[in-house]
Amino acid sequence: MSTFFARLPHLYHSMLRIRRAEETIATRYRDQKMRCPTHLCIGQEAVASGVCDHLTPQDGVFSNHRAHGHYLAKGGSLPTLIAELYGKATGCCGGRGGSMHLIDKKAGFLGATPIVGGTVPIAAGHAFAWKYLRQNRVSVIFFGDGCFEEGVLHEVMNFAALRRLPLLFVCENNGYSVYTRLCERQPDRPILGIAQAHGIPGTLGEGNDIQQVWELAGEAIDAIREGNGPRFLEFTTYRWPEHCGPNDDDHLGYRPKGELASWQARCPLIRGQELLGQRHPEAVESLIQRLEQETAAEIAAAFEFALSSPEPDPATASQHVWAAERDYPPAPPSNRAITQADALREATVQAMAADPTVFIIGEGVPDPKGIFGTTSGLRERFGGERVLDMPLSENGLTGVCIGAAIAGLKPLMTHQRVDFIFLAMDQLVNQGSKWRHLFQGQNTVPLVIRTIIGRGWGQGPQHAQSPQALFAHLPGLKVVMPVTAADAKGLLLAALDDPDPVLILEHRWLHMVKGFVAEAPFRLSLHRARVMRPGTRVTLAAFSYMALEALKAAEVLAEYGVDAEVIDMRSVRPMDFPTLLESVRKTGALAVLDTGWLTGGVAGEVVARVAEEAFSSLKCAPIRIALPDYPAPTAPALTESYYPEADAVAQRVIAMLGLADQLPVEEILAKLRRPGPLDAPNPAFVGPF
Repeated sequence: MSTFFARLPHLYHSMLRIRRAEETIATRYRDQKMRCPTHLCIGQEAVASGVCDHLTPQDGVFSNHRAHGHYLAKGGSLPTLIAELYGKATGCCGGRGGSMHLIDKKAGFLGATPIVGGTVPIAAGHAFAWKYLRQNRVSVIFFGDGCFEEGVLHEVMNFAALRRLPLLFVCENNGYSVYTRLCERQPDRPILGIAQAHGIPGTLGEGNDIQQVWELAGEAIDAIREGNGPRFLEFTTYRWPEHCGPNDDDHLGYRPKGELASWQARCPLIRGQELLGQRHPEAVESLIQRLEQETAAEIAAAFEFALSSPEPDPATASQHVWAAERDYPPAPPSNRAITQADALREATVQAMAADPTVFIIGEGVPDPKGIFGTTSGLRERFGGERVLDMPLSENGLTGVCIGAAIAGLKPLMTHQRVDFIFLAMDQLVNQGSKWRHLFQGQNTVPLVIRTIIGRGWGQGPQHAQSPQALFAHLPGLKVVMPVTAADAKGLLLAALDDPDPVLILEHRWLHMVKGFVAEAPFRLSLHRARVMRPGTRVTLAAFSYMALEALKAAEVLAEYGVDAEVIDMRSVRPMDFPTLLESVRKTGALAVLDTGWLTGGVAGEVVARVAEEAFSSLKCAPIRIALPDYPAPTAPALTESYYPEADAVAQRVIAMLGLADQLPVEEILAKLRRPGPLDAPNPAFVGPF
């Protein structure tokens, strides 16, 4: 085992490289050629160098907006770092990331993003993957004192302690969040104690003393490698420059007089030189001089590389949003009728049996009822390491699943209600949907999230929402809405094979609806709509449960000479506009049926695209049929007028086509108001598709 003094020359060199690189960045930043916010870590070099010296390239490090030192200490490429700051094609993210988004997978620096706390659960997900795969690796997450004000850190600490993850939490407590002092943001209590309260052993150290940092980090990492679960290190340190940018902002007055000078006197490099002098008094000056010369030459070469590198090609700007779309044949024929819930469970069993990297996690997954019957019996078959109940930590655990996916696992996450997923929007919006693009395709996120949407008896405003339009707005996140049992199975299996995050929105009223489903595994395209009923007079483009209402309306309208084509849009993002446009060009009329709200909904996007690309084919103005613009009611008397059904669809279509004076409207509506075989929830119905 290496001793501290044997490693000291290397450690000093690591700190020196960080300091001189940051100082040069600060100087060059003023020439206005770096066009990205830059957060420097001058004064904090010892923490990064002392911790990362104990890690191998196979261990993973994650960081935050102030990541340059962690990146370099872990072995990240200096030339590609500088090129990234200049927005060049040779940057570590191809110019997409800038100072706050860094990666060097070869070195084991696996990602930095600027949302405070955003990478904490992703690091935990990597640690979960190491344990799941039985690989003796360590994940490290660096963050500042301000992160303790983010709930996601506490969610992750709870999960890390519960699952005994090989994760090292490193808090660089520099006393400030932007310009606000710690004492103005948090009560007077030790940060370390919070980690200990979560059941994580921890230690407080002097972050400017490289020897103390190195020794404490070594003890913590050794304990983690021995299987003793997570550890926490808090290091007091200080950043010298302003929060963002190269300037000394002591004149702004937010720091007490003399505070900066007192910390500069405790400079990590000065402490390193003192230690070198104790061991090598006769050679310390020549060693320091040599290291300074080597470092200066390396930094000069890195800047030359960056400045001579090409700018990224604007034609590549849209690349790496998601992988190429995969086409699959239609579902195979079958005369076996099962419910959608059974189809989802069958698909899960088949995926887990075929691929040991697939695991499922969610609140209530192992329960006897198992998410409306879709996960029942899974834990008995696959065990508790692959079928996990989830703490009430939607944001943190979604991030854990993102991290596990990046590490090579295939998480299948469930949220019993889509309303709960709003708590995870940071991880979905800022992390999971963006990692492929942000890091220039170097990371894929094969994560599948199942969640329940739609109406129910007495569920009310926070248990009956259908917000697919929100998710459809996110590039990088695929969103599908299965209607039939066969769709549910085929889309879930395709999603689990897809390298990108896929959100499956299941309508509660469809779980017990039966359909014909082949027993053998099959996959369906995640980007294809499907014509459920061909027609020539009007196109009914429907999402989720509204496809059944559209189909019911179409069957009755056909009795009166109105031949409607019903399209199950099936995919919200990416949406199958070619199939839709082909239908509209044939029929000349369009009604879009959505399970979400009218204003800002996906129905409006469909109408807008048709107006842009097939306006000349329209014989009348398109219409949208969706929920009124107020939250879902609870009382049964209020729900009757809230949810559009087949009779409302037929009435709106008749009016759109100008047929109100030619058809017996009340007779048609009376037929549609009677219960029929397409009404959900009806466990006896076997769909004809």
